[in-house]
Amino acid sequence: MKTGLEKTTVKDIDYLINSSCLRADCGTSLEKLADLLCNSDRFKVYLENAEGQLVGVVQAKQIATRILELSRQKSDEEDLLPAVAYVLNFLNGQDIAEQPISVQAATPLREVLDLMQLNHIREIAVVDEEGFLIGTLEAKNILSHYLRAKAEMELKAEEG
Repeated sequence: MKTGLEKTTVKDIDYLINSSCLRADCGTSLEKLADLLCNSDRFKVYLENAEGQLVGVVQAKQIATRILELSRQKSDEEDLLPAVAYVLNFLNGQDIAEQPISVQAATPLREVLDLMQLNHIREIAVVDEEGFLIGTLEAKNILSHYLRAKAEMELKAEEG
C-alpha cells in the first residue's frame, strides 16, 4: 500500500472510487434532477453529454437556491407556485450546471487533495482520457486509506 502523497496516484487507490454516483443527461429537467437527489444519499448529479462525457455538475443546493430566490421575488403563493413549476420543468441541468472539477487515474493524490481544498469540495470526479466519468473520490475515503496505511506501517515497525 503506497502512503506517499507524491507517489500515490488515483489509480493506486482505484478501489476507493465510487462508481454509483448520480448521473444524468445534461438536458434533464431540474425537477427530475431534484427527484434523483431526493431519492438518494448524494448531494450532486454529474451531467453527461449525448456521447456520455462529463460536462457539468449540479448540486442540490443550486436547485434549492433557485427556488429560494423565487420565493423572495414573489409576494404570495399564487405567484410563487407557477414560478417554481417553471423553474423545475423548463430549466434543465445545463442551465445551472457548474464546470466539473475532475482528475484522471494518473493524477497524484497530492494534486487531488489540493484541488479539493482549492474548490471547497469533498468529492471529486474521476474521468478517463476521453472525459467519461468513471466515478468519484471522496476526501473521507482518501483519509481512511492513509489512516489504515499508517496503522499498518506502525504495526510492522513494532513487529520488526
